[in-house]
Amino acid sequence: MENKEKTLAQLDVARLKVQQYENKIQLLQNRKKHLEKKADRQRTHHLCNMGGAIQSISKEADSLTRVEFYSLMERIFALPAVQKLVDAAMQSHEAGGDS
Repeated sequence: MENKEKTLAQLDVARLKVQQYENKIQLLQNRKKHLEKKADRQRTHHLCNMGGAIQSISKEADSLTRVEFYSLMERIFALPAVQKLVDAAMQSHEAGGDS
């Protein structure tokens, strides 16, 4: 009988550990979802700021359709002079500049 009680006690301990690990998995999954939502919100915020900057610089661009706007941006960013400016901005960014 003592062996059976010992086995039942071990079973209870094992079940408790399983429950603890399941809780830990749930906590980690919740944390992952939270971090993903946070990253999505940050990306959306960044995109809105970028769009707002374009809108404030070129009021006319606001009246373009999405397709027209994307076409315009593709043509602008394909210009060699713009590529040089983007490269310079990236180098400044990577060097720790804030321009």
